[in-house]
Amino acid sequence: MKLVKPSGEERDVPRGVVGGAEISQSTTGAHNLYMGIFRVPAGSRGRPHYHDNCESALYMLSGAIEIRFGDQLQESLTVEAGDMLYVPPRETHTVANLSDTEPAEYIVARDSPTEDSVEVPWADRPTT
Repeated sequence: MKLVKPSGEERDVPRGVVGGAEISQSTTGAHNLYMGIFRVPAGSRGRPHYHDNCESALYMLSGAIEIRFGDQLQESLTVEAGDMLYVPPRETHTVANLSDTEPAEYIVARDSPTEDSVEVPWADRPTT
């Protein structure tokens, strides 16, 4: 067993949101599990990305985020505090905090011991 306590330190994660404490291969030696706390600063938006080899589940702790998804980010939904969201492998998506004054926080769990995030800069371009 390994206990992971919040450190108060924040780190940028590959897709443009801020990470906090996590259970992963690097922090605990996990083999098939990842769980982390993430924060989207007030008024900000993450970069388009997908998770190649894993399913993800999100639990919204506070605030609200807009998830845009699909090949050209053409679909959207709002995730509010208390909501859960399932994200299948290879589903391109991005998150945006809907508040200009408060951060949004959520927990993510995956069936992979690493971050497994692939950025897709082309997905952010508007369609013509």
